[in-house]
Amino acid sequence: MKRIGTIVAKNAFANLVRGGATAIVALALPHFLTRSLGHDRFAAWSLLLQMSAYTTYLDFGVQTAVARFLAGYMERGDEQHRDRLVSTALALLSLAAVLAVIAMVVVLWQLPNLFQGIPPELMSEFRLAAGIIGASVVLVLPLSAFSGVLLGLHRNEYVAAAVGGSRLLGAASVLLLVQHTHSLVFLSLCIAGATLLGSLSQVVMVKRLLPTLTVSPSGVQASTAMELGGYCVGLTVWTVGMLLISGLDVAIVGHVDFKAVGYYSIAAALVTLFSGAHAAICSAFMTPIAALHAAGEEEQIRRIVLNATRLTTFVNLFALTITLLAGKFLLRYWVGEPYASQALPIAEILMLAHAIRLIMSPYASALVATDLQRHGIAQGAVEGVINLVCSIVGAYWIGPLGVALGTLIGAVCGLAWTCLLTVRRTAEISAGRRKFISEGILRPFLCTLPLVIFAAIMRNQPLTVNTGALLALAGLASYLLMHRFGRLFPRALLFGKPSLQPR
Repeated sequence: MKRIGTIVAKNAFANLVRGGATAIVALALPHFLTRSLGHDRFAAWSLLLQMSAYTTYLDFGVQTAVARFLAGYMERGDEQHRDRLVSTALALLSLAAVLAVIAMVVVLWQLPNLFQGIPPELMSEFRLAAGIIGASVVLVLPLSAFSGVLLGLHRNEYVAAAVGGSRLLGAASVLLLVQHTHSLVFLSLCIAGATLLGSLSQVVMVKRLLPTLTVSPSGVQASTAMELGGYCVGLTVWTVGMLLISGLDVAIVGHVDFKAVGYYSIAAALVTLFSGAHAAICSAFMTPIAALHAAGEEEQIRRIVLNATRLTTFVNLFALTITLLAGKFLLRYWVGEPYASQALPIAEILMLAHAIRLIMSPYASALVATDLQRHGIAQGAVEGVINLVCSIVGAYWIGPLGVALGTLIGAVCGLAWTCLLTVRRTAEISAGRRKFISEGILRPFLCTLPLVIFAAIMRNQPLTVNTGALLALAGLASYLLMHRFGRLFPRALLFGKPSLQPR
């Protein structure tokens, strides 16, 4: 196997390219559509995009499981188990697609009750557009098994090209078409068609990379299904937790206050850009760490997880600082008024929530890679339920801002649960609870504290000579602290197998 660092760097770059395409789409569409579509149509469009995003929650972790197991089979040259794995995964995802059809029928039937604020003259058009999006989800879901194959082959760049290219194609089609029609049906056809094309292209890529791969009903094995199912139990809980944490926010706002959907979706899109890039990098750790785990390199894994957590904490705090200082100006340039003013407080709370919960992303990737995700089941369930309950209560109490506060409360509870309870049960990857918290979280937090405090006090204030000087001083203080005490880029941050003494 090639040097782990090379694989991680390549996969992370490919994932960033994929995330970059998503970022371009997330930035370009609202910028133009808030100015082209009416407020109600843009709110309905935001709901449609949220519904299309649900496809990422319906594979129940099968794609990740395929990537992990396939990497091991390819290392051993076990083609028989490889074929059984892909055939069984395809069958399981086909069953998931059947569930998706049932869910889609129920949702389409209950749309008037779910989103009562949608104008009656827009409801029939919205229902047809939602049906088109739902149909694309059903068709694409089984094909996601081939994405897992490409990831298991360490061919993240192929997935990035297919997924990123399809999203850019869909967005370009929408922007061209919106100049001639504002029909949600035609706009949804653009997204659905591009998504299906991207999935089919991955099937072609797999066939070229693995010409001997045989996918057939005879390859579906109950034992393989049980193995996949056992691995995916924890991932499924995480998936449901993620759905409760971020997947239902826009829907909750749409149910309680449809007029606020556009504002909330703008704030959520801004935060999703950050969390998406974050997830793209952290997911690149999974298969290399799985290889280290198979080789018994536990100390190497602990070092990687600790240093990645330390760097993640710093990046999250820095992103929060930028949001507090420049969020108002960025939103105003991006979507204009009144979207900027209405979305700003929501975006600030959501960024704080994601800055907290994403601290544990490297740790979560290591859990999945080392088959320890069962230890994260309780955390995912607790955070998801707390988030959902608090978001619903907050929505009825103070509106869209309450939904964001529910996300923040859930993030705090999730981080506390993981640090205090989960970490101590996973000594294989966490290097001990006290060291993990003090070195991975508290150290970078204290080093960036001057900058964070300044950003909190001066949030969204115009930059003057005096505030500019204070910002420079705060930045210099944080830089000196990081340089002297931060250990953000320690010499131990290597992914190969050199003989190094820990710092």
